[in-house]
Amino acid sequence: MKKILLASAALGAALAFGSAAYAGPAKSFDGPYVGVEAGVGVSNTSVPAPASADLYGQGAFGGIFAGYGKTFNSFYVGGEANGSFGNIETEDFAGTLEKNLGYGVAARAGYVLGSSTLGYGVLGWERGRFELKDTIGTEKDWVDGLRLGAGVEQGVSDSVSLRGELNFVKWQDKDFSYDVEAHEINAKVGLSYRFN
Repeated sequence: MKKILLASAALGAALAFGSAAYAGPAKSFDGPYVGVEAGVGVSNTSVPAPASADLYGQGAFGGIFAGYGKTFNSFYVGGEANGSFGNIETEDFAGTLEKNLGYGVAARAGYVLGSSTLGYGVLGWERGRFELKDTIGTEKDWVDGLRLGAGVEQGVSDSVSLRGELNFVKWQDKDFSYDVEAHEINAKVGLSYRFN
């Protein structure tokens, strides 16, 4: 949680600086783009065996993304694909449950505030690779999840923007050696380049 607060503070400072440095047109959010991002996350995992419990984990990750967006007056709509790698790890009774890879697609919709600040919401699908290590051995599998989020993107030039997001991912229940139910909250910052 401390890492998430620090990341949020850093994002706020970066966006404030960017806002003061650039006041480009709303259309600066139009077109295809690519970017890189990094963040931290916390997870909550419920397991029924050997005794029912809620377990908590944390970790950091990095990733890439690419998408396309369009503004209509001040309203924005777009779509995006992403890939990530990292280590959000939860310790259980006899080992660890780790999410180390992921990818997904999402829709973004929002409103351009002023001339160069975009506030947006996210609705998407995620797929993460989970690895359960315990005394029996190691199990790996891909799990689907529903992603809900919100973010702010700030233009710092005609083509470059900074952004930050807070996301909630509800992972589908999965039966490893035992049933696992998990969700994740993550905060991330990104740098994107738009081809306009």
